[in-house]
Amino acid sequence: MTDIVDTAVAAGSFKTLVAAVQAAGLVDTLKSKGPFTVFAPDDEAFSKLPAGTVDALLKDVPKLKAILLYHVLPGKLTVDEVGQMSTAATVQGQEVKIDAHKWHLHMNPKINDAKITSKDIVTDNGIIHVLDRVIMPNMDLTCPVCSMGFMNADTLKAHTEKGHVAEKTVDATPMPPPPAEVMQAAEKAPEPMPAPEVVTAQVAATAKAPEGLFEVMCDGAGTFRFHLKAANGEIIAASQSYGTRENALKGIASIKKNAPVAKTADFTKAEAMPEPTPKKGFYQDPVFEIMSDVGQKFRFHLKAENGQIVAASQSYMSRAAAEKGIASIKKNAPTAKIVDYTIVAT
Repeated sequence: MTDIVDTAVAAGSFKTLVAAVQAAGLVDTLKSKGPFTVFAPDDEAFSKLPAGTVDALLKDVPKLKAILLYHVLPGKLTVDEVGQMSTAATVQGQEVKIDAHKWHLHMNPKINDAKITSKDIVTDNGIIHVLDRVIMPNMDLTCPVCSMGFMNADTLKAHTEKGHVAEKTVDATPMPPPPAEVMQAAEKAPEPMPAPEVVTAQVAATAKAPEGLFEVMCDGAGTFRFHLKAANGEIIAASQSYGTRENALKGIASIKKNAPVAKTADFTKAEAMPEPTPKKGFYQDPVFEIMSDVGQKFRFHLKAENGQIVAASQSYMSRAAAEKGIASIKKNAPTAKIVDYTIVAT
């Protein structure tokens, strides 16, 4: 497998994008470990820009760099995961809008006004989704010196007053989307649990890879999320959002406790519907519930003893694949270490 840049070069349909990456000095960045999610405009997408735009951008490195970084997200997100988001913070600093209201009908999400024409091109340091248009950041809220973007004028002013950095520091910390079943933020923990052992990202980088790994992140809204990765690096479960880091860690502890003993319930048949969530004070056996959407894809979530959803899966093309995902959680969750990307190293 090759990295993002080499994959784009080999494809042959990203000549303008590759030239722009080279001109902006971003080759080493996009060949680094990452991981990154790149919304890559192909040559046809660049041809839709007004005449002379590409030549002008190649001569304006700060603006070119800002536009390119606006096409990059931190983390490795499949189209399924992108489709569960409404916005996403880019490496450039500003957000892209995601329109996925027809995603369940197998229509790819839109990124701003661009359509995803090809998806899930996996590389060794990330994933590529091809766009039919070049998307543009708000240049009025972008620093003309270092290319950093901001969401409002006050933060841009504060940045300008503090001076500029020579190069933007790329944060490759993964930021998973909320699962479809649990879009709302949850302030309360699923159930009280003892605090688990947590290591920082720097410590994890030097340690031997565990069987599984929980990664804790803080998203752009200031809430906390986590996902569970299997030994092969694939995300097999994602959490709801939590108001505090402590509650997110309690959610992880709940998965560690409930996943190994949870039974599996199949709700993919039309006549079989999930039981309503127990009222407060009532408890049930933990359960993995498998469901199918109108696109005939399969998903599951894990309910804890108190009936709260503590983890949800990506979508699978078959019920058998979903069952393998459940088996992977049962195997990986109990011994998975926790890497907390919200702890700032000092």
